[in-house]
This record gives sequence, C-alpha cells and structure tokens, in this order.
Amino acid sequence: MKRLMTSMPLILLLGLLVPLSAPTVAVAAGPAVWIQNAADRAYYTSPQPQDAATAVSLHSARNEHEAAQVLVRSASAQSAVSLQAGPLTGPGGAQLLASQITVTRVEQHSGVRVIGGDSETLPAGSPPGVYTDALIENSPIDIPAHQTRPYWYSVHVPADQPVGVYRGQVTVKSSLGDVSVPVAVTVYDVTIPPTNRSSFKMNNWFGSAGWDYTGTEDSITYQYGVQKFDPNWWKVMENFAKNHAKHRNNVIYADFQALLIANTTIAADGTYNFGWQTFDRFVQLFIDQGALQYISTPHLLEPPPGDNTVQLPKLLEMLKNDGTGKVRRELVPVNTAESTAYLHTVFAALKAHLDQKGWSDRFYMAALDEPVNTPQLTQANWFFNIYKQHFSGSSYKTVEAHNHALFGSEHSELEGLTTSATPETGLYDFSTAQYQDLRIRGKELWLYTAIVPQDRYMNRFMSYHLDKTRLLPWLIWKIGGVGYLHWGWSYWERSQTMDGGGSNGGDHWIVRPNKPALDVYDSIRSEAQRDGLEDYELLNLLKASKPVAAAAIANSLITNTTEYTRSGADVVDRHRQLLQQLSTQRPDLRFPYADSFGAGGDQSWVHTVGNWSVSNGSYVQTDATNWNTVSALKGRAYGDVVMTFDAKIDAVNSGGGNTNWIGAVVRGMNATDVDTGYLVAVRNNGTVFLYRSGKELASAAVPGYVPNAVTRMKIVAQGNRIKVYVKDHPAPLLDVTDTAFRTGHAALVTGSVAGRFDNVVLNPEVNRADGKVVTATNSITDWGWSPYGLTDGRNGTTAASGGFSTEALPQASKQSVTVDLGAPGPVSRVDLWPRDDGANAGYGFPEDFTIQTSPDNSTWTTQVTRTGFANPGGAVQSFAFPSATARYVRVEATKHRVEGPGGNTYRMQFAELQAYGGNLAAGRPATATSSYEGDGWSERNVTDGSWMSILQHSMGWSSNTDTGIQHDEAVTVDLGARTTVNKVALTPRTDDLLGAFFPSSFVIETSPDGAAWTVRRTVTGQARPDSIEPIPYTFGVADDVRYVRVRSAGGLRPEGSEFRMQFAELEVSGP
Repeated sequence: MKRLMTSMPLILLLGLLVPLSAPTVAVAAGPAVWIQNAADRAYYTSPQPQDAATAVSLHSARNEHEAAQVLVRSASAQSAVSLQAGPLTGPGGAQLLASQITVTRVEQHSGVRVIGGDSETLPAGSPPGVYTDALIENSPIDIPAHQTRPYWYSVHVPADQPVGVYRGQVTVKSSLGDVSVPVAVTVYDVTIPPTNRSSFKMNNWFGSAGWDYTGTEDSITYQYGVQKFDPNWWKVMENFAKNHAKHRNNVIYADFQALLIANTTIAADGTYNFGWQTFDRFVQLFIDQGALQYISTPHLLEPPPGDNTVQLPKLLEMLKNDGTGKVRRELVPVNTAESTAYLHTVFAALKAHLDQKGWSDRFYMAALDEPVNTPQLTQANWFFNIYKQHFSGSSYKTVEAHNHALFGSEHSELEGLTTSATPETGLYDFSTAQYQDLRIRGKELWLYTAIVPQDRYMNRFMSYHLDKTRLLPWLIWKIGGVGYLHWGWSYWERSQTMDGGGSNGGDHWIVRPNKPALDVYDSIRSEAQRDGLEDYELLNLLKASKPVAAAAIANSLITNTTEYTRSGADVVDRHRQLLQQLSTQRPDLRFPYADSFGAGGDQSWVHTVGNWSVSNGSYVQTDATNWNTVSALKGRAYGDVVMTFDAKIDAVNSGGGNTNWIGAVVRGMNATDVDTGYLVAVRNNGTVFLYRSGKELASAAVPGYVPNAVTRMKIVAQGNRIKVYVKDHPAPLLDVTDTAFRTGHAALVTGSVAGRFDNVVLNPEVNRADGKVVTATNSITDWGWSPYGLTDGRNGTTAASGGFSTEALPQASKQSVTVDLGAPGPVSRVDLWPRDDGANAGYGFPEDFTIQTSPDNSTWTTQVTRTGFANPGGAVQSFAFPSATARYVRVEATKHRVEGPGGNTYRMQFAELQAYGGNLAAGRPATATSSYEGDGWSERNVTDGSWMSILQHSMGWSSNTDTGIQHDEAVTVDLGARTTVNKVALTPRTDDLLGAFFPSSFVIETSPDGAAWTVRRTVTGQARPDSIEPIPYTFGVADDVRYVRVRSAGGLRPEGSEFRMQFAELEVSGP
C-alpha cells in the first residue's frame, strides 16, 4: 500500500495527483496522452499506466531547467503527430515565454550494448538492445497503432522570473484529434548560480583540437564535413559552448598544446615563439557563452604507438620543428634533457600567458590518464615536479582520473604533487577511508566513470536506469566531493551515431551530432546529468542554512555507492523537497529518536551486512564474521547530537578476539560503512576508541569494564567537539576536536562480534541540557555524584550515577548550579528530577529556589520562583514559563532541604536537569486510536521532527480504521511532564497528495493525566491545506498539561471511499 487509498476508484485517484486548481483535461477523440517524469526512461513500448498523470506539474528554482515527458499512444495508427507549446501565465500576468519552452521527441536506438549487472528491465514486447536516448526535432511524424512516442517538454526559468505558479497548456496535435494537456510550473524563491559560478566542477571531455589527435580531433571534421579552424569548425565550437553553458559543463576541455600549433614557430636557434591567438579565441568563445569556469588540459604523457597493454612507460607530447619553422606534435622519451628542458620552456610560457589573461587560477593540468604501475607514477612525479616550479598557490591545480591506486605510502610523492583525487567510483568504494582522509587533508575529491564501474554502481550507460545518471552528483555531494569527470561527451568514432551509444553502450557519448545545424542533439541522459548538477547546487544552498535537512533528503535516496533508489519519481520528489525546504522559514529538521526495542521490528533501520533483528527487548546482530556490520537510522541525519545506548558483546570472532568491538557511528556519509563519520566503539578488552577515516583519533581504558557485560555509552557531538562517556564515569574518557564531519547519519555497528543494543536515544538538541557542561558554586565528585551527573541523561539515582550534589551546607546559604546549553536558543520549560533512591527520594531538593536564564552568563532573568516547596518524592518536577532565548540555565537555592530522612545535613541535590523549548512534542511518544504502521507511516513519526512526507521513510501518522464511513480517530502526544501550552501546529502530508486526509472538523484537547480531558479548541470547516506550512491553532494558556490530543469530531475528510486522518507532524508549544 503506497498511498493509503488503494480502494479508491481510479478516476478519483487521478484527480488527486494534480493541483486542485488545474484546468480540466480536454476530452477529445484523440490519442491517449499521459505524463511521466523526466528521471525515468520511457519507451516506444511503454503502456499507459492505470494511475498515469494527465497534467504536467513542474517545480523549479530560478535559473533552472525542469522537464516532463508527454507520452502519446493509440490503438489506431495516427499521423502528423507533434506537440505545440504556448507561453505560461503566472502572478500579475507575468509569463514564462514560449522561447523558454522547448519540445523535442525522444528517439529510440537499436543495437545498444547492454551493460550487465543492474540494467533496466525493458517493458513487455520490447526488442533486445533497444533504448531511448536522443532528443530530436519535434516535427510531425506517423505513429503506428499500439506504439508510444515520448516527447520531452522542458521549461527554462530565467534567473529574474517572478515567484509563483504559471499555468498554460501544451497541445498534442494528431490526425486522431488534438488533446490539450494542462501545465503548471511552480517557481520558488530560490536561484541557482549560473554555470560559470557553480559550486560543482563538471568535466565532460569533448572533441575539438588535439587530445588523442585522431578519434577526438578527426570526429569533428568527419561528422560535420568541416576542416579544423575553418569558419564552420568555429561554428561547431560555438554551439558546443552554448550547450556546455546550458548543461552546466563548466570545466572546458582545451588542449593548449594542440591550440598552439597553428600559431607557433621555432627560430633557427631553437627559440620557441608561442602563438596564443587560437588558444585565446577558443577559451574566449566558452567564456562569452557563459560556460567556462575552469580550463582542463588533456594529459601530456601518452602511451607509445601500438601499446595495447597500457603497461609501458609513457612518452611526452612535445611541439617540435616540422622542418619549415612551424611545429608539429611528436612523442619523445620522458625525463631526458630534451623533454625536461621543453617542459620548463612551455610551462613558463603557459604561466606567463595565463597570468596576462587572468586565467591562471582556472587552469587544471593533467600528467597521464589512468596510471597503472609504479614506472608510470614515477613519470608523473617528474612531470609535476617541473610544473610546480612554474605554478604555485591557487594557480597550481591538477586533475588525474585513475582506476588503480594512485596514492598511499608507496606513492607519497605523487600525493603531495596533486591537488585533487579523481578515483573511479568502485576504487573510491574500495578505499573510502583513504579518499576521505585525502579530502579532509585538503584535496578536492572528484569521482570518475567510464566503462567502469558497472554492476550496481551508478553510471550513465543507456541500458541503466536513467536516474543513475542524475544521482551521480547527489552521490558526490554526499561524500563531500566537488567534481565529476567523464571522458565521453562526444567520442563519435562511428558514422551512424543514432544507432547504439558507441561501442560501449553510452560510454562514448552523451550527445550526438546534429550535422545540418552544426550543433548537437541532446539526450535524456545529458538532461538527467544537468538535472543532477542543478540538484547539487540546491543541496549546497540548503546545506548553508539547513544542513540536517539537506543530508536527510540525500540519505533518503542514497544509502551508499551501490544501494540507492532506482526510481526517478523518487528523485523528482526529493528535488521538490529541496525547493520546499529552501523556500520555507521553518528551522532545520531535527530527528529525535528513542527505542527500547520492546516490540516490533527494525523498519526504522537500514543495513546490508549482518543478521539484525529485534529480539527479547534488544536490537541483536548475530554475525561475528564481519568487522564493518552497520545498521543506520533510515532517511535521517544529525549534526549536533547526543547519542546514548547500551551495548553488549555476546561473542567475538577468533580473529582479533577481545580486540573486536561494538559501538556506533555519528555524522556518517554512507549508511553502511565506518569510514565516513566518527566511529565510537569499545573493545571487549575494555578499550574505548574514536576512529575517523582510517585514523584512530583517541583511545582510553574503561575503568571497571567487564567483558561481555552491558556497557552504557554516550557520544556528545557538538560543533567540532566529540566527547565520549562510558559506563557511569562522570568525565568523558575521550574528548576530541575535529572538523572533518559536521552532519550525517547515525548508526549502530559491530566489528567482528555478535552483540546487542538497547535503550538507544538520539537527542538532537531537544533536551538542550543533555550532555552539556555544568558549573556550580559548590559540588562534590564522589559516591556517584558529580556535576556531569546533572546532565548525563540518567533520571534516576544509583550508586554509580547519583546526579548532582553540593557539599554539606548551612540551611540558608545561597548556592547555584548552571548549565551551559552551548548556544542561544528557546527555553520554556525546565525539568528537575529529584533523587529517587528509596527512602531518600526527594531529599536534597531545595525548599526555596529560583530558575533563571541568561543569553551570556552575565545578565540573568528569573523565570520561576518557589518558596516552601514540598518534598517532591521521586517524581519529576516540571517548571514552565514564557519562552526565553537563553544559552544558560541556572537553579539558585537559598533554603535547602536535609539530604535524607531524620538527617541534619543540608545539601542541594538533583538526579537530572533537562531544558526544553520550541516544539515540546518533538520526539515524544504518540498513541492513536488506530495507526497504519508501514511505508513511512507510524505513530512515532508524527513527532519525529520531520514534516517532509517521504514514502518508506517518514510520512507522519495515518489512522488505519478504514470502515468506508465517517467515524472518529484521535492521536495523543505525551509531553513527558506537566507543562504550560497554548498552541498546537499541524502539518499536512506534504507529498504529491498535499493535504490529503487532513480533517475538516476536530477538537484539540489537553489532560494532566491522560484520563480527564479539556477541550481547548474546536475547529470546523477546515479547508484542505494547499501549503506545506504548519497550520497553527492557538488557545488560552493551559497549565498543568502533560497530554495533548487531536480528535476528529465527525470531520474525517474522505478521499474517494476512504476515511482517514493524517498528519505529517504534530507540534506543541507554550506562550
């Protein structure tokens, strides 16, 4: 069940998929027409789905391209089929002009090499090796009966386009009758930077002059019938430049040596007179079209002629006298007096010219392609050592694509001579720790694909799912990368480029020559690649203000390099969510989580290795054979977070024995490894350690560790500081400052052990005092009492962790204890937990005291005053007050209570202090009259901190009593303690069924005990929400509230024949 309305008649379901105000689809005796997203491939054999959309609905930033596919099919043959697009009209009469809209037809190709491993399954009736790819002219065509033709409807939104919804239509013209398709484009108040100011570096190698001087250079003359550097050749290059600007290919592949040949001479004495006219014209062409941000020159070390082994030493490309004073390219031995002198000469001239043009900081140098052995790496060292004598600082940039080990101890010299790491994705996957360490130490991290990787890795082969091409920039963003290199933008080695995709199934090219126009035909892959590059820019924009939301959205699509969605519809949906997050003023997401694994399964977790299950009140992993056995919280992310859990090693692998370990990862990039983020674990020999990307940052012995016993662990990640507490020790055993990872997933991990976890709690600043620094005018550190005990997350008093206590005091002395919350933020409730150890319960709790807040530890405001406060016993005492912005919370007592019954010693004692503000329902348990538990719906997800509706991850809560008639449902949140509230905010589901099942009539009720309820607000006639923003419902200030309930009052809103109540998020706050 995907949408929780499976019994709905199909015609009603179709209506829910389009905006409510969209024009009605014209009814005509024409062909069947339906809409498919632009991230899934459509075929000539694609049947019309039963639930197909019939209107185009696009969501776009400014300076972005967005597209959908319009599919046309009929049981009868049809002729003169084409699409006709008109302008779209928006707010205040603003328009998206017809010139911003393009319609092309998606062409199919036969003879495509199918790359094995994870190719897309063709629709029934498809011939083998036939895939769609090229985008060609929208000229009238004939369509045979029972065949489909996809059309690509694309809209470019200018950077200055007014925000709003633009509506119009596109008309399918056919001999069977015309069909009008409604179009709606929502333009958000978000602007993507232009191509030449991108945060991503896209290097698609293309043919022009030089490179290999055969296939790449000759392909232009061969395909277009032009001669190098004649007017039509330059016209082809101009159109290449326009296409690069349009598709965000901002690293221009320019062979500076090849472009020197036409204008360079050598004097009789051997002096080079380098002529830069052709090089300058070429570079300026791409600058003028807005494409060029960086220049990348081809590698200058080439294999000797006839080397089919790729193992032989390379030769240097050198410009030598052709006998007439002009120059030609020759290959000469490396590291000779001649070749060394030449490199000094040409690099000095290149640097001087780039400086003159202001291009030095844009230039990337390459030595050799895919080095495979030590002799070749030694040649690269020679090359870069010379280059570095002429280029330095910001002008020294290198890019080396490689599919064999390029770095490491045996290649340390080359590591120091390169500024980027550009591994093939599979190589990165195999050596994640190494490449992350290189990134952390300052190298740019790029990924590279060619004919490899294959299998389950992302690549842009024609037989692969189309979304793999789009997701590559997402993956690069997730791993902290900044660039992507592919060698085959236009390696047109065959005359007929409309058949197949080159000899390697799409590896050789992503565009095709449009010969009459001296231009190129785009492809659905080139469009998908651009969409991914635009997504990358949106992710970076969102990361700047909401890093957790950006990471969570990416995590919901990609688990690791081989585990990710194959659904383009999912990717399009997350693109919309990026825009929604960027355009709303709501704060960053927080994902509080708590699980004692008392019942149910592990549907909130994702894992690919190990045997994970919920059993006997624990989360159990029984496979001791792997050291990298990870289960991560699915589709969530964390920045500053306190993670607490109990861990127990049940059995160790004989390999490693008691040095094997159990623990957790915070801020990870890939949800199934320990080489990104911070791994905190305890070995069965009692050593706790902190590991990051191949390096152990810290370790310590755990006092009193008992092998195979339950060990409580706590990780406090705040800013650049990671603190680790183990068992009940009041001070952190590890305290490390590190800047490598700021946001990412949270996971439980075993390393060659079988083990179990329990009482897992992730607190992303919900209880703002958790794990924070405590200072006091007076305190003891003994018998389980310590300042840290006040915020250690334990609400009870035990011999090992009592909480906070002062020394013995006069009854009337003034004493205070202060918690530094780390940063200013809202505080509206402080919970004080008394000691609860038997007969001593409630003793030590002060009689006269105030609770104060401060933004700076200097100016204090009294929020709560109590005198003659009775012994509270062991129950938590909650103190609510109007929300204040505070970094510090202080409890100041002026009259103390004896520390035990019959005692005469006075102390101030608390088991725990907690501070809350903002949404008091965040992370709190919810119960409901009924609940659908699946596909991302759950009682717990209505307070999970995410208002984004993401199928299979977090949709929120949905009732599950589908009687087909009107009835009542309710959802209740336990705030954890009695407090003061005056507002409930309800967020509707925010996916493509925005606002569905939001009740039309309901009541908001509160209760101190879950038994006696008071109606605080009655809502009638609530319209179906048409916005992602939360709907606030305020009421008079209600004190002494622990439970908040939203109950339908005969107001379930039906969708078709179903009656349900759904909320993406329920929030509660006070005055």
